[in-house]
This record gives sequence, C-alpha cells and structure tokens, in this order.
Amino acid sequence: MKKLIYSILLVLIGSVSFAQNSNDAQVLLDRVNKKFAKVKDYQANAIIDTRISFLKIFPQKAKVYFQQPDKFHVKSEGIAILPKQNFGNLLNILTKEGTYLAIISGEETIAGSLTSIVNVIPQGDTSDLVLAKLWIDSSRDIILKSQLTTRTNGTILIEYTHKNFVSYGLPDVIVFTIEVKKFKIPKAISADINSTAKKAPAKSDPKTGKIIISISDYIINKGLPAAVFK
Repeated sequence: MKKLIYSILLVLIGSVSFAQNSNDAQVLLDRVNKKFAKVKDYQANAIIDTRISFLKIFPQKAKVYFQQPDKFHVKSEGIAILPKQNFGNLLNILTKEGTYLAIISGEETIAGSLTSIVNVIPQGDTSDLVLAKLWIDSSRDIILKSQLTTRTNGTILIEYTHKNFVSYGLPDVIVFTIEVKKFKIPKAISADINSTAKKAPAKSDPKTGKIIISISDYIINKGLPAAVFK
C-alpha cells in the first residue's frame, strides 16, 4: 500500500511540476506577445542579402510592410527570397492559446543576455510548424533566437538582433539559416532565379544557406492602405 501511495504521489508531483512549467512558459510567451501587440502596423526599409551557394543574387533594397495579425508584404525591384516564417508570422501563431503546448527546457546566455528556452509544440496536424524552440530574453520580453522545424522547409534557425526598437519588440537584423535541399523557393519568382542560378548544388556544396535582412527606418502605427497587401 505504501508503494502504491508513493507512486501516486510521484505522478501527482510530476503533473503539478509539468503544469507549473507550462504556465511559466505561457507567461513568457504572453509577455512577448503583449509587447509586439503594440505594433498595429509598420513599414520599413530593408536590405535582403541572400547567401545560398547555387544562387547568384546581389543584396536587394526592399520595403517591408506588416499589419496585424499576419499580413506581411515585401516590395523589391529585384529578386527577394524570404522564408514564410517571418517574425510576425511566428508571433501570430503564439497568440492562439490552446493550439499549442509550451514547455521551458532550460536556459542559455546569448550575446550577454540570459534567455529561457521554450519549446512550442502545435496541437494539431494542419500546421506547417512541427516544433518551435525559442530563446526568450525575459528581462526585455523579446525573442533572441528561434529554431523552427517545418514540414515544407525543413529546419530554419532564426537569429534576431535588437537595437533601436526594443520597446516594440522589433528586430534590426534577422538572420535565417536554412537547409538548402529542403528550402522551397516561391514559384512566383523561380523563373527569374533560374535565369541567374548556377548548376544544381553538388554534394560538396554547403548544406545550409543564409538570408540576412537588415531593417531600418521603421514607421510604426501610421496606418497602411489595404492596396499594399494585394
């Protein structure tokens, strides 16, 4: 009987600890979302630097536009490649409580800032996202790094540098590290890319590539016409 009671207590303690961990993780995510929720819309200048071995694309000047909850548009005269897992897209997923499980799995120091590592697991089979691992700076309520495992584009590592717009949770630089073989180039621009691409990557080519977005001159909460996103 004592062994049975002991086993039940262990299960109960484990359940309470798991629930507390999940609550703590959700509190962190809620604080990040609350900061970003102050941004109703924005437009900004950007330079998109695509560093993928078999593509020859020079850094492109672009305009980026965002409107809550998940409208995002890039305007560029040249070829601009971006993963669909942009910053606003990720945070929009995290606002939908009850659609995912969040657990704190540890801590790590990034660029001098202590972060809590939060694993986010979607509760359903319809999402392209399989698993998100987030490094959250709880002193500033911002994400410094994320690792997204997706069904369509493999694993994407995203690193964020914050300087001038921390109060809104907006990054100044975003670095995507992608799996070259799994990353899908949007069909709308694949023809243009084929005209400038080299031969298909050989086995010796790098397995990963980078897309670096440097963002400046944010204009926040001034309103955007619907035509921007058509």
